[in-house]
Amino acid sequence: MEQIKNPMKKYVLIALLVLGAFFASYSFAAARQSQSNEAGLAQAPIAPEAASAQASGGGDGCCGGNGAQIEGATTLEGDVQRLTIDTSSGSFNPNVVKAKAGVPLELTFTQAPGGCMSGVVFPDFEIDEDLTGGQKTVKLPALDPGQYTFFCQMQMVTGTLVVE
Repeated sequence: MEQIKNPMKKYVLIALLVLGAFFASYSFAAARQSQSNEAGLAQAPIAPEAASAQASGGGDGCCGGNGAQIEGATTLEGDVQRLTIDTSSGSFNPNVVKAKAGVPLELTFTQAPGGCMSGVVFPDFEIDEDLTGGQKTVKLPALDPGQYTFFCQMQMVTGTLVVE
């Protein structure tokens, strides 16, 4: 290989190699995104209310905040209160859970899409559950009235358990 004697030519060659690598990786990423879209793996379109929440800083997922408050009440089944919380959209739905004091509680979280929603944490009860392998049921004892916070593993998406 011929030795490059002019230092300026050397820097131009390095710059061209870096640019070539950048464009190659960009093309690869664009092709992978295109394959995901064709396979139906793309995210669903954002609903108008969610888009408005994201524009105002509320958002509905990990990096977009928590979005609007969505309340859900537990149902009493035998001697246990139950509620399912959907995590498929990158947030907790509902993100405000109403429960009765003095009655054990089971909250079932659906399988998470990944990212920071890969887990749910209840710091008051030292509970940290992985949601990537399928739905998980968090069992809580009969609680005193109060508010208890739960969040994703990165503490960016939060929910509130309101016990009355």
